[in-house]
Amino acid sequence: MGSKRIRILLGLGVLVFLIVAGIVFPRPEGRTPDIPDDPQAHEALTLVRSHPARNAPTLEAAVNQYIEGLKEQGTSFRKGEWQVGQERPGVYAVRLIVREKGFDEWIEREFAWRVTLRDKTVRVISLAAVHFMPFHELPPLPHQDQISGTFRRVPMETRHG
Repeated sequence: MGSKRIRILLGLGVLVFLIVAGIVFPRPEGRTPDIPDDPQAHEALTLVRSHPARNAPTLEAAVNQYIEGLKEQGTSFRKGEWQVGQERPGVYAVRLIVREKGFDEWIEREFAWRVTLRDKTVRVISLAAVHFMPFHELPPLPHQDQISGTFRRVPMETRHG
């Protein structure tokens, strides 16, 4: 009866070890993206990754350059996996989260875009992702039309001294 009890305790010990190891040890980088089993979700991800960026050939290359910059600075970071979620039929949100060690706390940056498959458009929807988008694709500032209309042109005064 003692040997049966030892086997049970040993089995429970192994099970507890595996559970703790699964929680404690991080997953390796390069894991598969978190994408629903939906061909349109895969298409949305491909459109975002291959979309031209401001200072890189693609948005994915721009994100990778950002990550390389963190490495060069010696900043601790955790890069998440690409995630795709359907907002409504034919419209998907694609995002990638990067957590980096700040001065006192961790900073989470969400790089996110909205993809409309009907016309194959990629629009930025997060502040962090704005820095990667080409200038001509950035949305206008809120109330820009109202702000610029409120200022009057005042002639410049020149003083000779």
